Formats: sequence, C-alpha cells, structure tokens
Amino acid sequence: MDFLSAAVLSGITYDILKNGLALNVEHIKERLKEWVGGEVIAPQISIELNKLDLNEDMSETAIEKRINQSEALLVLLSSIKKEGNNNTITQYHTGSGDNVGRDKIIK
Repeated sequence: MDFLSAAVLSGITYDILKNGLALNVEHIKERLKEWVGGEVIAPQISIELNKLDLNEDMSETAIEKRINQSEALLVLLSSIKKEGNNNTITQYHTGSGDNVGRDKIIK
C-alpha cells in the first residue's frame, strides 16, 4: 500500500519549517522525490499546506492534525504512492526445497 500519509507529510513539513525554509514547490518537490507524482502534485500540496497557516513553532503532531482536517490534502495524499513499491512475484514450485519470493536471510 505505502500511500503518503498525513504523518509522513507532517514530518516533511516540520523538517522544512524547522530548517527555516518556506513551504514552496521546490522544497516540497525535493522532499517528495521518492514518491510517484511528486513532480506533478508538489505544487498542489504546496498551495494546500500554505492555506493551513503552519509555522516553525508547531510540533509534528499539531501539523498532522491540521493536515488531517484538510479534505483537499487528504485526497492528494491518497493519490500518491511510493516509487518502486510495485513488486509482483509469481512463483511456481514443485518438489522439495525453499520457495522464497524475495531476500532470504540465513543465520
């Protein structure tokens, strides 16, 4: 699943504000680079975040509460998926032995 959640966005927003940066498209796009749609959705997220009147004195929890109260942001967040998280494994196994779909850790 790995949708961008309000908690993740609040952490990103908190880091941007904590470092004294503005909630503009460039800073948001940079932080969303591992999420699909970051290029396209970053301007919309920037606009919606600026509507929330957030500041550097707010905690991550306070920012998350404001994000959760914004219907527009929640719709945007639900449309963003993490890049490279589309693993499909099809396996056929006959006989004895292991049937490992991904990384096998042997101790």
